[in-house]
Amino acid sequence: MDPSLSIGGRPGNWLERLLSIRVAVNVETLVFAGILVAAVLTRFYSLETRVMSHDESLHTFYSFELAEGRGYKHTPLMHGPLQFHLVALSYFLFGDSDASARIPAALAGVAAIGLVWVFRRWLGKIGVIVTAALMLISPFMLYYSRYVRNDAYVVLLGLLMFWAVFRYFETRENRWLYLLSVAMALHFATKETSFL
Repeated sequence: MDPSLSIGGRPGNWLERLLSIRVAVNVETLVFAGILVAAVLTRFYSLETRVMSHDESLHTFYSFELAEGRGYKHTPLMHGPLQFHLVALSYFLFGDSDASARIPAALAGVAAIGLVWVFRRWLGKIGVIVTAALMLISPFMLYYSRYVRNDAYVVLLGLLMFWAVFRYFETRENRWLYLLSVAMALHFATKETSFL
């Protein structure tokens, strides 16, 4: 017997397990995929056209300073460092522009909608579609997924925390506590109000 296979014939290491996941193509998955495509289009379309607000200008300035090698220094005027590092990474990868500053928030907004898929066992097939559709058309979600602020990350990390808690209560497996710990740490590194 192949030692890399675990009980049930599933591959043993995490990458092989991830690659072995199969998603059935049915109406539910097609509708959800359509919602994700719409999320990408609505979050990324013409990111650069809106003028930067004062809050965005502060976040982009300190991210630019970090991207230029001048370091990061936390100030009580700003929230945690995660956003500044993500925007600086975006500047490194795509150059500094209004659009590239907004890419990390747009990615977080799309990821939050995509993460709703893991709540199928609690929300049901229709509940997942309705939730994802409401997140897609929510003015709050759309606005902050196209805005250089912490809110899109907070939603994504909050959903990850809920998922980890739900799964831990179901399985009592430590890996869900690890996920919860990582999500909580990143949440705190995003916005200090995370402990509320």
